[in-house]
Amino acid sequence: MENIKSQQILIPKKVYIGDTAELRCTFNSSELKFKQLTMNGSVEINTEVFTQALDANDFEVSKLELFPVGVNYYQLSITFKAWKTGNIQFPSIKIGDTELLFEPVNIVSITEQNKISSLKENMDPLLLPGTAYKLYGALIIFVLLLILAIRIIVKRKKIMFFIHNQQLLRKYKKNKKLSLKKLKALINNKEAALSDKDFAQAYQHILRNYLETRFDFPFTKAATSEFSKGFFQVTNNLLSEDKENAFANIAASFVRSDYIRYSKNATFKTDERENLIESAITNIETLERIEKEDKDSKGESNA
Repeated sequence: MENIKSQQILIPKKVYIGDTAELRCTFNSSELKFKQLTMNGSVEINTEVFTQALDANDFEVSKLELFPVGVNYYQLSITFKAWKTGNIQFPSIKIGDTELLFEPVNIVSITEQNKISSLKENMDPLLLPGTAYKLYGALIIFVLLLILAIRIIVKRKKIMFFIHNQQLLRKYKKNKKLSLKKLKALINNKEAALSDKDFAQAYQHILRNYLETRFDFPFTKAATSEFSKGFFQVTNNLLSEDKENAFANIAASFVRSDYIRYSKNATFKTDERENLIESAITNIETLERIEKEDKDSKGESNA
């Protein structure tokens, strides 16, 4: 019996009670049973493969699907709804002589988040009688001196920061425009003659160059399995949930295109090329959108 721990991606990243979510688990196995099941592509699996009965009070599994994503590499998709907050644990799955293990999945509580937010609200300091005027006077003097010191130190850097920021914005705009142009060219008449393997290679080349320029990380040299680690390393989890999901979708498309590139007889499904390009364009638009919560950290994170 072989026990395997998979690489898990939860989409969306934050899941609340009643939300429909997907847990994508990528793993490697030479088990013949997996090859037989995915001989014709993706296959939907009965929930009876779970080694224990599913607790309907904690979650409900609506779909269980297995995909081939490379030579001896597979992806298991679990679509579910959670009925409780905190960590939920899926039982392991047994297929053939292989048992697939899962990490706990955290379900967010809106109530607890609101409580945490209210505890962090500012409170007025307690002052001894007769000390308020002295403290306020000292505070005003301190603030004025601090503003003066900051203006003296930062004024000369302000213009340089502005110029650098504008250069980054132009660089990102040019990178986006060029990447979208190349992606659209992959599905026009001129490029339609590309084989599936050449198309997958060209698709990855465009997105790798886009991501490397956009996030200043060597995505052109990184393996697909290193994408998520590199993304969170350079962004420090400062981006919005929509942008994190957009990147997760791009990383997932690389798993599929890797399978097309390196499998001997693998081919795209009907309209899969167009869907792949349209999804990539949508995800790039999401990553490039300047949101209000991102503006303050833009200069520091370069993301």
